Amino acid sequence: MLRFFPFMVVAVIAYAVTVAVTGVPLANEVLGFGLPSGTRFVLTVSELLLAVATIVLFFEIMNATSAKSSSILNHGLSMLVFIACAGCFLLVPGFGTGTFLIITLMALVDVVAGYSISILTARRDMTFGQSE
Repeated sequence: MLRFFPFMVVAVIAYAVTVAVTGVPLANEVLGFGLPSGTRFVLTVSELLLAVATIVLFFEIMNATSAKSSSILNHGLSMLVFIACAGCFLLVPGFGTGTFLIITLMALVDVVAGYSISILTARRDMTFGQSE
């Protein structure tokens, strides 16, 4: 059942809950500590959301390598997630930020990578009686 679930929804929901529902500013500091170089490392809400989205994108691309029939449904749902992200970015207040734009672009990469990997996998699996 999880094979067809578009995991990028997790990143979108995390953004929506953090920013739209709770109203936490993206510039808020989540974590901060000193490095041996003397520099202070600061992790903001925005950077944490992008890190989560990057990890989710990794799992989406790993899921796209599956040659099962459920991957077709996953690609379709991933396309819907991208369309919803683009719509939210353009029309919903609070979603028109650079952070959400990058999450939207990650959703687009998920769609393009999913279709591309599926096409390459199908092409590799096709045999017409000739050897390469």
